[in-house]
Amino acid sequence: MGAKKYYTIGDISDICNVPIKTLRYYDEIQLLVPTHRDSDTNYRYYTEDQMLTLYTIRKLKTYGFSLEEIKQLVYHGDVTVLGSSLEARLKKIESDIENLRNLYNEIELTLSRVKKQKDFMACFNQSEDIESVITQDPEGIVIENISKYNCVYTRKVELNYQNAYISVARWFEVFDIAKKNNLKSIGSIVLTYHNDPLEQFMKKDCDLEVSVPVFGAMPNDKNFKTTGGYKAVTAMHVGSHSKIITTHIKALKWINQNNYKVCGPISEEYIISPIDVKNENEYLTKIIIPIE
Repeated sequence: MGAKKYYTIGDISDICNVPIKTLRYYDEIQLLVPTHRDSDTNYRYYTEDQMLTLYTIRKLKTYGFSLEEIKQLVYHGDVTVLGSSLEARLKKIESDIENLRNLYNEIELTLSRVKKQKDFMACFNQSEDIESVITQDPEGIVIENISKYNCVYTRKVELNYQNAYISVARWFEVFDIAKKNNLKSIGSIVLTYHNDPLEQFMKKDCDLEVSVPVFGAMPNDKNFKTTGGYKAVTAMHVGSHSKIITTHIKALKWINQNNYKVCGPISEEYIISPIDVKNENEYLTKIIIPIE
């Protein structure tokens, strides 16, 4: 083979820390073909220049290029092609980072709702009956100042509305609107009933608003608004939504006994809901009743 120094596939594997199986695959797809192959033994032999090529392949692979892209860069590219490819790769990485950041924020938001449920449940003796706990404990009702916030919402009349039925399709609708407008969800789904108190439990037509708090540049459109900015009585309901009427009645009774008046549509904030867990006993819903 002359004076030029050759290396076996085992040598290359040891020196470059690349598995023999990988080198054989590179040979098969013609990404790194041995300079010489013994016709009798079929042994592969590589040159030092090919070790440099292998280093370039490994480096480009760590950058996230596919093997086909690497082949084009190594054997058919130049500095200009490499530069444009690296710029494109940086943009892709930048997009991936943004997507991961959004995913992180979404998971963090879900975790905060889970922690809120756990903290609330920690206030009670876990041996008590979960259904009776919220209707008996006066600490379940408080007066809050609801801060202003931006939200994505839809408002439609639901015919013969059944409160126990969760309008999941409406939930996904507001999430999709937010996503299409590059808005980040920063809170739980909120259902607002633009009817008289308790009418949503009477199987009547219900003027139902579904919303989710968002962060980002708000479009000037019918599905976006600023809400909040009022005083409200809030009550926490633990368990099945089919029994949430008991907590509504408790809160309305408390308002009447303390000489307040309902002055706006009543809302329900789904802190932990069927989209989070299957166990109804772990659902946590916050009822929000504007007062004056």
